[in-house]
Order: sequence, then C-alpha cells, then structure tokens
Amino acid sequence: MKIGKKLVIAMLALTLGALLLVELGLFAVIRELEKTTEQMYGDMKTNAGQMIENGLYAMDSDSLGLIADMQTEVTDSRLRIVKDAVEQSAEFAERLYASPAAHMDSPYAPEPLEEADEDLTARYMFCAGIVESDALYEELRLISNMEEIFAPIMRYNSRFFDNLYVGTASGIFYQYTTNNVYPENYVATGRHWYVNAVASQGEVVWKETEIDSYGRPCITASMAVRGPDGDVLAVVAADVNLEQMTSNVIGSGLGATGTTFILGGTKDLLAYSTFQADIDAHGGELYNAFADHFSDPVSAGRQIDDCASDKSGAFHAVLDGREIYMTARRIPCTGWLLCTAINAEEITEPIAHIREQSDLTFEDAQDKMDGIIRTLIIVTAVFIALLALAAAVIVRFLSRSISKPIIRLTDTVKNIGEGDFDTKSDIDTRDEVGELARVFNKMQDDLKLYTEDLKTVTAEKERIGAELNVATQIQADMLPRIFPPFPQKKEMDLFASMDPAKEVGGDFYDFFLIDDDHLALVIADVSGKGVPAALFMVISKTLIKNRVMQGGTPAEILADVNNQLCEGNDADMFVTCWLGICELSTGVITAASAGHEFPAVCGPDRKFELFRDKHGFVLAGMEGARYRDYEIRLAPGGSIFVYTDGVPEATNADGGMFGAERMLEALNSVSDGNPEAFVHAVGNAVKAFTGDAPQFDDVTMVGMTWHGKNG
Repeated sequence: MKIGKKLVIAMLALTLGALLLVELGLFAVIRELEKTTEQMYGDMKTNAGQMIENGLYAMDSDSLGLIADMQTEVTDSRLRIVKDAVEQSAEFAERLYASPAAHMDSPYAPEPLEEADEDLTARYMFCAGIVESDALYEELRLISNMEEIFAPIMRYNSRFFDNLYVGTASGIFYQYTTNNVYPENYVATGRHWYVNAVASQGEVVWKETEIDSYGRPCITASMAVRGPDGDVLAVVAADVNLEQMTSNVIGSGLGATGTTFILGGTKDLLAYSTFQADIDAHGGELYNAFADHFSDPVSAGRQIDDCASDKSGAFHAVLDGREIYMTARRIPCTGWLLCTAINAEEITEPIAHIREQSDLTFEDAQDKMDGIIRTLIIVTAVFIALLALAAAVIVRFLSRSISKPIIRLTDTVKNIGEGDFDTKSDIDTRDEVGELARVFNKMQDDLKLYTEDLKTVTAEKERIGAELNVATQIQADMLPRIFPPFPQKKEMDLFASMDPAKEVGGDFYDFFLIDDDHLALVIADVSGKGVPAALFMVISKTLIKNRVMQGGTPAEILADVNNQLCEGNDADMFVTCWLGICELSTGVITAASAGHEFPAVCGPDRKFELFRDKHGFVLAGMEGARYRDYEIRLAPGGSIFVYTDGVPEATNADGGMFGAERMLEALNSVSDGNPEAFVHAVGNAVKAFTGDAPQFDDVTMVGMTWHGKNG
C-alpha cells in the first residue's frame, strides 16, 4: 500500500486528535471566559468604587469649601476687630499728642506693673535703662488717657484680645490687661511689634506667631503714632487671643477628623488646634515650620496657593503622617491662608461597605459558574478519553506498516555514518520509502567521490600553507631584526618592528649605513595585502636600497625608484614611502616623502609632535613624479618616530580609530629616549585600544634617538 493511502488512514486518527485539541481549546475558552468575567466584574467594581469615591470627594470638596468660606469670614471679622481697635487707639493717641494741654487733667491713674491684679486694669512701667524725670511723668499722665478707649474695647471684646498696650519712644510701656508682671530689662522699643510698626507707612502691621514675654504663642497687630512732623511718638499694639481663636474658629472642623489651621506669609503655621500642646512638647519652642508638618511641603504649598487663588477645589496631602483632603482660602484682612482639612479615610469609609456587599454578590455568582464548569469538564473528559482510545488503536496498526522499512533504512544510514560506503539498502518497495532507499544508495556513491576529492584539496591547502609559512619567514628575514644594529655607533639608538595583518604583509622598513657618517632610514607601505603586496614589497625594498647606495638626495632617489617601479606595473600597485638620511655627526636628517604618514619628532624635552612635511606622489603611481627634500634637525637627546598607516588607522570593535593623538600620548608617556621603549609603548597602546577586534592592516614602526656627535 502506498504511503499516501497510509496517510489517509493516519489522517483519520489525526482527526480524532484534532477533535481532542478542539475540546481542549473549548475548555481553555471556558476558563478564559471565566477569567474575563471575573476581570470585568472586578473592573466594574473598581470603577464603581472609584466613581463613588470621586463623588464623595466632590461633595466633601464643596463642604470643605463652604466651611472654609465661613471660617475665613469669621476669622477675617475677628482680625478686623483687632485691626480696627489698633487703628482707633492709634488715632486717639495722635489726638492726645496733638493737644496735650487739653488732656493733662486726666482722671485716670494707672498702677505700676509690679502689682498683680487679675481684673482688667491699666498698668504701666518704665522700660529698662530709662531715667525717670518730670517730663516722663507728664507724658505718662497724658498716655493714661488711653484708658478711655482701651477699657471699652477690652471689656466688650475680651474674647478677641489678650491685652492692648502702647509703647512710647521715650520708654513708657502702658497697657490695659490682666497680665501685670513683665520680665526685667523689658524694652518695648526693641520688640518686633514696635520695630515693624515704625518701619511701616502709617498702616497696621501684623507680627506672625511668636512666643511672647509670658511664654505664650502670640499674634500681634501694631500701628505707629506719629507727630505732625512725621516722627514716631509711640506704637499702639494688641495681642490676639490665640486660645479663643484655636478653640472656637480653628478647632471647628468637618466631621470626626476635620481640622483648620492658619498659614502666614511664609507658610509657617500661625494657629492650629494643638498649637499649645506642640509648644509644650518641644520645650517651649515654636513647632510651626510648614516643612515639619507636611511630607511634601513644596507640592502642598503650591496647591494651597492654587486653591486660595480661585476659591475652588480641594486636594490630597500628607499632614503629620495622615493623608488628608483639604482646601484653602485667603484671609482678606491679613493676606494669610486659612486651610480646612479632613482625613481621607473618613471620606472613603462608606465605600468599604459598598464593596463588601458587591463582593458577596460576586462570590454567589462565581459559585454557580464554577458548578457549570465542573460539569462541563467531566463530560468533556469522558468524551476525550473514548476518542483517545480509538485513535490509539488505529495509530498502532498504521505505525507498524510504516516504521519497519524506515527502521531498515535507518540501519543502512548508520553504516554510512560510520564510513561504510559499500553496504547498500535492499528495500525495493514501490512506495516513497523505496524511492528514498534508492536515493541513499546513489548518495553513497557520491560520498565516495566527494571524499576522494576532499583528500586532494586538503593536501593542496596544506602545501600552500607550508609555502606561505616559508614566505613569511623569508619576508621577516629580509627586514633587519638585530638590535642594537650598530653597537659601535654611540651617536644613536635604533629600534623597529613590524606586525603583519596576514601571513605576509606589504609594509617594510630598512636602515643601513651608507658610509661611516650617514645612516639611511626607510619605511614604506605597499597597496593591498597578502602575497602580491609582499612581492611588490621585495622589489621596492631592493630598488630603494640599491639606489641609496649609489648616492644622491632622498628626493632624487625616490624619483628614480618611482620611474623603475612604473615600468611594467600592470597590476597598478603603488607604495607610500618615507626616506631619510641622517648625518650622524650633526643629527641633521635630510628626508623626502612619497605620500607617507607624517613623522613624529621630539627634542630633548621628550615632547613628540607631528612634523607636517610636504608629501610627494606615491611611488609607482605616475612616471616622472618629482619629490622635495626637507631637513629635520635633532638636538642631542632628540628622537624621530616613523610608522605606517596601520598605527593611526587601527580600529576597535566599535569602529573607532586609534588616531594620531593617542599615538602621540603613547610616545610622550616614555620619559627617556629609548627607541625600543617608545616603539613598544605605541604597539601596546594600539593593542589595548583594538582589543579583540581583528587586525586589518600591517603595523610597522621605526624609532631612532640621536645622542650627539660624541654619544
């Protein structure tokens, strides 16, 4: 039976398998539907909760706004009473000073402050350092008339004031109060309420919360009393009753956790419900810094200003470790900020009950859904088990008719894999397996032929590799490698190196004595790589050395060599070359360049710099090319470094180039004039820069240091 027919039967079994997969897919869909339903309900519950939460926040925002408006209005009215009292008292004092004769027969006789009295009374004291005089007592008798206005203000508005008082420029301190004892050395003219009022331009000024002379938190309003010529004669002031302010206005918040507090111009807290308790807890010091109470004072301050500017909305913040929901209003009388807040958890408390009820409803629906799914899973499992049993019987029958020929073919393939190309498969069926066996038999014959060819090619490659190794050794032997090369010449030290990119390279260097006083230095780079470049290198090196020994300047030598290399140069190869002839007795190098890299030259200070010579055209590039001689004068201890483009153009794995700047840094890192040291320094720097990146060009370097005529 053909494999095609067998596959038809197999497809019947696969159909059963597909049905199994469908059932599994159906089960997966049911489970996914269950998860989706759960997720949708969860999202609905979350969204509903969020909508309710937003609604509650919106309602509480309105409530907070109404309470803030009311408290701001009440606070403003109370502060205006204080402000009006100070203004009226200051006007009264100005009239006293304007016409003192009309008020000298005052019926008011204040007592000194040393006598304690719990009733509201007028008291006075002379500030520390004041010398008593008749004029001072006459001014006291005049100031005593202030009781005429202080008494009614204090008696009818005592819940707004702690005391009313006036301090004169002459040193009298007069007040209407129940606080009849002041500390020694008290100087009214040095207090903030006095100094601030003197500096103002005829307006009531507010001193934000401070600890007063009695050790209590205090807010003070004061105003200067000026004479006809504008001089300050006295300052009238009133202390706000912060206890009444915090218990009646500030303490009336919203809900169980609501609170209100007042911020000053610098956003420090002026009054809040636990002000006195916090002062006591901090050893009598003010605990009112805005940043001490808010976790993010910058953000909270900005949002407070925004709320106060448009009188709408509320925002979240963290106050004393509690998440709050708050709004703010500006008090018109003083410009201070009144803030109303409530704990966020108090707003969201109803949501917890709603979520609890919705969770119970969802759990009931979920239990019903789980029962349906369990029934469906059981029915599906039984059906799948029956299908799997039928499919197993069919597949077992078909697999035997297909697998036996394949097993025999597998044994044959194993023999081929072990190198036995003579054993052939004996399967002669007329189905696809038989055709496959015939193909394997043909493959055995082809593998035998391929193996023979591979042996021949491998032998040829080994022969070429051996020849390349010989060529590499020959090329290396052509370059001078013994250092120092001229130990008898104390005038100079010389070192060179070449690292080819391939087995054989196109770079070369050379140095040799022309006579006892002249040394030739040559470095060159042949275009291309590999064997062609190496052959052209041999020719170029030989021609240059032979021509140098005939005499002439470097420019003349390069011109002649160029013409010789141009002859028969059908491969269009060329050479960049630098040739220098050093006069050992003077350190003068006469040189010429055929398109080669700039040499690096340094003096005895060991500072290498590029010598930017004028290049001629490359050798073998154009017949009849001309070159120009130039001189490099080395001082004793000076050095010269020549190289091929494989140094500055060495690249790392990121494609970055080594460059001339890094080369100069490496040269200048060597403190002495040892050529071997600075040549190795550059080579090591190149290797460190390129890392694991492959070398694409030959790296060739020559260094020489001239020590002077006598070495």
